Amino acid sequence: MSTETEVQPVVTKTPKPKPKKRRFLWLFLFLILLLGGTIILSYPLGQQFERSQQALQQQVNLLNTQVVTLQTELQASQSQDHQAPLNSLQALFKGLSKQQQDLESQLTYLVRQIEQQPQNNEDWKLAEIQYLLKIALQRLQLAYDPESALAALKAADQRLQYLNKPTLFQLRTQLLEDIKRLEALEGPDTERLVVSLSQYIAKADQLPLLKAHYEASLPTPEETMPVEALSWQEWGWQTVKQFLVIRYNKEADTGFMSPGQKALVGQILHLRLENVRFFLLRHDTQNFAASLTSVRDWLKRYYDQNEKTVKALQQDLMAMQNTDLNPPLPNISGSFNLLQNILASKFEASPMRQKETIPPTSPSKAAPVSTEESETSSLPPVTQREVVAQ
Repeated sequence: MSTETEVQPVVTKTPKPKPKKRRFLWLFLFLILLLGGTIILSYPLGQQFERSQQALQQQVNLLNTQVVTLQTELQASQSQDHQAPLNSLQALFKGLSKQQQDLESQLTYLVRQIEQQPQNNEDWKLAEIQYLLKIALQRLQLAYDPESALAALKAADQRLQYLNKPTLFQLRTQLLEDIKRLEALEGPDTERLVVSLSQYIAKADQLPLLKAHYEASLPTPEETMPVEALSWQEWGWQTVKQFLVIRYNKEADTGFMSPGQKALVGQILHLRLENVRFFLLRHDTQNFAASLTSVRDWLKRYYDQNEKTVKALQQDLMAMQNTDLNPPLPNISGSFNLLQNILASKFEASPMRQKETIPPTSPSKAAPVSTEESETSSLPPVTQREVVAQ
């Protein structure tokens, strides 16, 4: 018996896809809600921004108004504050212009006077004599050079003698007295001392050093005895002593110095002599004497005193020992001061000085005098002459 099996096909149902329209709908609704929320939230912020911008604009306008007000006030204050100084400066400028015109007229007058009197050179000679006297004072008091000061005084006396003016007789008498005072000055011959020291400095390395020596002693009784009476030991010692010489020096051992040590001794002597010359040129009496003492001690310690060069150097240094490099200087300013007074009196009596005098005016018509003019009129005559020259 056969059974027939019927196979029925299995049918599977696939799920139906959701429609896409719903997705787009929800997305569209979300965007609408987001845009509306953004608009709602940004509205108060925009209002606040507009209000702050308006407030800032008002502050800027207020500041501009204040700046304009301050500029106006500043211009007004400057015009008020500088008006008075401006007036004073204008008055001062007028006064200076008038003074410049006066100076120009005075200069023209001086040029005319010089052109009219070309043969009168007395003022130039007096100015030259004044310059020579000033040079003499400077060379004597500042440079301590009496020779140059004396030469300047003698040159001034020659020019004064050439003028041959009876009014200058007192000046020449005073000048001759100053020359005598300067000639009577007994000072050291600095140039000769410097030259002598320079020569010894150049020969400092060539001076002979002290050699080791010994003093011969008298023979002992044993040495005077005949050879037959001496023992062989004594005879041998006397024989050796004829060939062996023991030299000694208690003060210095220059005989046993190396060449380098001997050169060092010469260099030290050279430096000490340079020190002596330095204090001589500075006119330092105390340090000059101390330096001479140190050089003499050094020579006595390391150099041979029996040599001619060393002995001559010692004698010259001993002669310099008590030299006074700063003797009291004479007063030679009498002729210079007298010439100053003569020039001042000539300026007072000159036509130029008489022209400067102004006749007194009435108080009602007196012009205002500036501060500079009042100060200039109160100066002494010599200072006024210098102001006019400027």
